[in-house]
Amino acid sequence: MPTDELLLERRGAIAALTLNRPEVSNALTESMLVSLRETLIELASEGTTRAAILKGAGDRAFSVGMDLKAMSEYTPAEGLRLISPGGPLLAAIAAIEEYPYPVLAAINGYALGAACELAVSCDLRLGALNALMGMPPARIGIVYPAEGIERFVRILGLAVTRRLFYTAERFGADRLLEMGMLDSVVESDDLEECAWDLAAALASYAPLSMKGHKRILAALAKGPALPPGEADEIAYLASEAMRSDDAAEGMRAFVEKRPPDFKGS
Repeated sequence: MPTDELLLERRGAIAALTLNRPEVSNALTESMLVSLRETLIELASEGTTRAAILKGAGDRAFSVGMDLKAMSEYTPAEGLRLISPGGPLLAAIAAIEEYPYPVLAAINGYALGAACELAVSCDLRLGALNALMGMPPARIGIVYPAEGIERFVRILGLAVTRRLFYTAERFGADRLLEMGMLDSVVESDDLEECAWDLAAALASYAPLSMKGHKRILAALAKGPALPPGEADEIAYLASEAMRSDDAAEGMRAFVEKRPPDFKGS
């Protein structure tokens, strides 16, 4: 559910979720991550939000990662729990990855550590010219959990992941684009508008098609071959989409040279 730490704005079929602790560069807290997960689950259950934006409040940071000041008061086991399996970070990431429609990260300023992983888990990443992303565990003296590193390898590749974790550098927008960590870069003042425009385009496409593609891509990300159960489920999704009213409408609109009016059925 939305809180003071996580704002929710809705425009038609689009929802924007804002990490809202600008006074500390949107440093992540356990409660913020829990709220992010619960909000995405609620939006998914409603079924009317066809694209989501994840962004940070202010112009300094998407998020600098976990709130290290707060974590310094935890025991080592408590701190590790936050970013390990069963903890709030991976639960929030699972909610992003399992959200039925695309989730877009709009990255202004810093996206470091756990926030970098949060951004990388999104389906698309739009960055401002002031974007700076990196993984600083080597500077802090911790070993990042294997599950998080595996996500970077799976999405970005082994070479990029090595550079992120070995160098602990903060990479700027141009380099991030080359590394595949950003899909596109825009002027910092244009980030908000461009994010809404891109989300609007995503939300305008056939819902069954978008859901089916996200489900297929999520399954393929686990490995080159689909398990029999998932293969059957995906074949069913493709068959249902082909028989849908939306498919017929899309083909009619193409022939008639007009925008389609998709209903999600």
